[in-house]
Amino acid sequence: MGRVSFTFRAELSRSWFRIELLIVNKFHSGPAWHSGPDILNESLDDDPWLGTLERFPTVYHARASWLYDINTESLQKAIFAGLHSLAQGKKSLEITVADIPGYQSGGVVFKFGVGNKDGFDILDENEVKRVIQRIEEKGTFDTLDLVFHLHYSVDDGKRHKVHQDQYLARLTFQPGRVELLLHHLKGVRRISPDELVRMLLSATNHELSRNKYSELELESLSST
Repeated sequence: MGRVSFTFRAELSRSWFRIELLIVNKFHSGPAWHSGPDILNESLDDDPWLGTLERFPTVYHARASWLYDINTESLQKAIFAGLHSLAQGKKSLEITVADIPGYQSGGVVFKFGVGNKDGFDILDENEVKRVIQRIEEKGTFDTLDLVFHLHYSVDDGKRHKVHQDQYLARLTFQPGRVELLLHHLKGVRRISPDELVRMLLSATNHELSRNKYSELELESLSST
């Protein structure tokens, strides 16, 4: 089966990359942000850690496995296309906040990053293109580490302190099978680990179906 070209439909900011540093041996201290260089001008040969972290948590809050029967390159492109799609809009969600009783109408916005040794490269449009270039030129990832930022808000026009969720995910690719490990880094789990796994699966399957490929099958899912 030949290569498939996934189309990323929405336009994102073309600003400099921001890299999120994660102190891996102090996971619960929370990540920090800083501006990074223009990584598009950096050779892929000079960025051997792209896609993976040097260290990953050993405590998992969800485990899942997916089955697939397409080539791994097409699958990984579909995963990044699905992440890009999830990051484009606001998903409606009923949430609670400390200063208002009961559930409120609100939503969640997703932001994603791809592992790079001791931090994460933010998945804007240029970074997605660079990751796809890495897959096409150097082959598929055996392991793929991702960070998920879930930003919640209340739809009443007022300012509220709303705790965000942060997750780390590791996807390990085997012939015909993907294992996903999920670590909840920070927050109150407004979206639970198993729900997040299903959202990622759904987004990936949407891209596979749109490109006339067979969808992933959920083989197993457990969470704590």
